[in-house]
Parts: sequence; structure tokens; C-alpha cells
Amino acid sequence: MILSPECVAPTGCMQGEAPLWSPSEGFLWWVDVRRAKLHRYNPKTGNTRRYDLPVKASSLALYGGHLLMAADREIGFFDPANEAYERLSILPDEPGSNRTSDGGVAPDGSFWFGTMDDAERDPSGVYYRYGEDKSVTLLRLPSVLVTKTLQFSPDGRTFYTCDTAEAEILAFDVHPETGALSGRRTFASTYDLGGLPYGSTVDSEGGLWVCLHGASRVVRYAPDGTLDKTIILAAPLPTGCAIGGQDMRTLFITTARTGLSFPQLDARPLSGSLFAVEVDVPGLAPRAFGKRETDR
Repeated sequence: MILSPECVAPTGCMQGEAPLWSPSEGFLWWVDVRRAKLHRYNPKTGNTRRYDLPVKASSLALYGGHLLMAADREIGFFDPANEAYERLSILPDEPGSNRTSDGGVAPDGSFWFGTMDDAERDPSGVYYRYGEDKSVTLLRLPSVLVTKTLQFSPDGRTFYTCDTAEAEILAFDVHPETGALSGRRTFASTYDLGGLPYGSTVDSEGGLWVCLHGASRVVRYAPDGTLDKTIILAAPLPTGCAIGGQDMRTLFITTARTGLSFPQLDARPLSGSLFAVEVDVPGLAPRAFGKRETDR
């Protein structure tokens, strides 16, 4: 099945990423990594708002009315009410050429995120776990070039991630009590689809929606790795997706302009915009930082 989304916010982001649905507010949040901006979209009114950030945030999580952020080489939180940012922890061992990348909240309420070489030349990216006690723990996962997709299955027993440069999505078994990872395996390869895996989201049936950077597509994989839905975008560089809306059936998709030539931008002027499309399978309310799965 092929779906066609519409542009709902022509924001022209250089690198729009990390869409996050806030059920309590009815807003979609996302960032423009390159411009150090935070964006907000209200589906009821169609209005958008932009906030200036003192850091280049790359991933977001709900955190008690605030937004937890992985940014540059640190973790912080932003309060939209007064537009104040506070640093919580830094990553002292990260090379100066690295920055944070994608992230997501685990079933135990901790925030998992990755880092990457900002120039995308050196595979120096690693994975971290940020706990409610402000501890930052290095996860035992291989170093990568571009760290994307940090998602968990609805039951919390499978973890999905990828090194975009390898054009494959990995799956790991998650120990229900310790959170330890095992059983590394290739969940899906995107090589034959002509795009590189980027940001993603999981729906209520365990389907994994993945953005294919460079292919103008977002695809859905069933829990067994079977490709069963494809979305064609009017922008070649989809970067992230999240399911939200009043009935949790709207798939929001962020896109980028970075790396496109002027002729390419003339041909795809909506690059960098926010897109939306209705899907059959509803999504799940996002996990909030500091709340265990049983608290949802």
C-alpha cells in the first residue's frame, strides 16, 4: 500500500528531526538541528511556533511538562512556558567533533541516545543511557558513523537501532528486568529501496515506521521484518516520524534541506517541511522520561 502525505507546516528546516507528540498539549514538537531551533505545530489550528535554543538539540523526550533534550555534547531540559534551558549533564569523554544524535525513552523510563561525528566521516558514535539520577552510562553497543532509530517494541522486549551508513536496521532482545541487550540481528535492509534508514517510530501493533533518507520514502515494517506499507513524499530527505493527533492515527514526518543543491531545491521546494498522513494502525502515547512502562 502506498500513501501520500500532505505538507502541514512549510517551515523550511535545514535539518528538521526528532518529532515528538505531546498528548497532554495536543502539539507536535520537533527540532531544526542545524539552526538550533525548536518547532511546535498545533493540528487543531494549523499554527506553528518557533523557539530559539542555546544548543543544537537533536532528540527530545517528554519530561514533566518540559522537554528533555540531547544536544551538542550534553543533556538538558527546556521549559516552553518561559523559554528557559537548563543543562543537566555533559558528556566529557566525547570528541569535540562529535554531537548527539537520535534518542528515545526505554521501558524503565531512562533516556537512550546516541552520538555521531558531525562531519559524518569517523565512526566514533556511541550509545548512552541517561537515568533519572542524572547518571550517564555508556551502553555496550558497537561504535557507529550515524546513530539513528532508537525505538522499543510495545512490550519493551525488542530494541531497534541502526547505523545509517550501513543501510540496515538492527534488532536486539531486551532483558525485562536489567535492560541488557542480546541477540543482535539484522531486522531489515534498506539497500534495495534506494535510501538510508534514519528516524523511526513504532505503532500499537509493533510495526516499525522508518524514514528512508534520500529516497523520498517512509516505510512500515511488520514485527517480522516484512515490508508492508510505503509513503511517497514530496521531499527527498525524510528524517523522523511520530504518530499523534486526536485519535493517534496521524503520522507526522520531518524532512531536511541540508545537502540539496539549488536545482534540487527548486524541484522539491517543500524540503524541510513537516508532513502528515493518516494511517490505519494507531500509534502509542510516547514514553515519558522518568516513568516506567507500568506507569503509562
